[in-house]
Amino acid sequence: MKTSEINALTAPTHYIEANGVSFAYRRFGKPSAIPLVGFQHFTGTLDNWDPIILDGLAAEREIIIFDNAGVGNSSGETPDNVLAMTNDAVNFIKALGIAKIDVLGFSLGGFIAQYLGEQHPDLINKIIIVGAAPQGTKALHNFPQLIARAQEKEPMEIFLYIFFTSSQESRNKGKAALQRLYSRTEDRTKAATDQAVMAQMKAITHWGTETPSINLKKIPHPVLLIQGSNDEMMDSDSSYTLFKELPNAVLTYYPNAAHGSFYQYPQMFVNQANYFLNN
Repeated sequence: MKTSEINALTAPTHYIEANGVSFAYRRFGKPSAIPLVGFQHFTGTLDNWDPIILDGLAAEREIIIFDNAGVGNSSGETPDNVLAMTNDAVNFIKALGIAKIDVLGFSLGGFIAQYLGEQHPDLINKIIIVGAAPQGTKALHNFPQLIARAQEKEPMEIFLYIFFTSSQESRNKGKAALQRLYSRTEDRTKAATDQAVMAQMKAITHWGTETPSINLKKIPHPVLLIQGSNDEMMDSDSSYTLFKELPNAVLTYYPNAAHGSFYQYPQMFVNQANYFLNN
C-alpha cells in the first residue's frame, strides 16, 4: 500500500522495543520534521482515537499513536503513577530516534503532557491538551465512583455517560463518534487488562489528591487547551486553572460538551489544532 493511501483505518501496527517493553504503535500522515504524538485517556488504546481527527491532522503532518506500557498491545506492566507513565513514553519516543515532537494529550494523556513540558522541554515543540486538569483537582477525588456508576450501564451508555452530556444533541454526536471508533475492522488492539485499569485508576485518583509537584509556569511551550463546557470528570473550570498557570496557553471551551469534547466537534478541533500547530 502506498504511503499516501494509509490512514487511521489502514495504518499497520508496528512494534519497537524500549527498556524491556514492546510498544505497539501506528505511524502515518504527511511527512514532517516534527511528528505529532498522541497520548490516550483512561484505558484508551490505539483504537480509541477518532479517525476523523487523526486523518484531519495527518493531512498536515506525521501522526504517531501508541499504547503505553502494559496497555492494549504493548507489553510490560502499567505504572500506577503519571510520572512513570511519562518516563515510559519518553523511552518509546527515544527508541524511534525522534528528537522533537508535538504532543496531543487527551485526559490522562493530558497529565502526561504536563510532565513532558516541564521535565523534557527540549523534546517538546507544542502541546495540545484535551479534557485534562492540573494536579490537585478536587473533581478527580470522585473518579472511582464516577467509573463505578458508568459500569452499571450498557456498553454504549458507558461511553455516552463518560464522554457526552445528557442532551439529545450531544448523545447523538456521541453515538456517531462511537461508530467511528469501531469503523476499523482489522488489526484492532486488545482491551485494557484489569492490571492496567486498576493502575491507571490509582494514578488518576492520586493526581487529584497529591500536592502539585509540576510547576506549570516553567512550561514555556505554546499550549492549546480544549475543554467541554460540562466535563464532570475533570471539572471544566480546571482547564481555566491550567490556562492561568501556563505562560503561553490558549483556551477554548466547546458548548454543550462533556469529557469527550473533541469527539463531539471533530472537525472544529482539527481546524483549530492544525492552525495552532502550523502557526
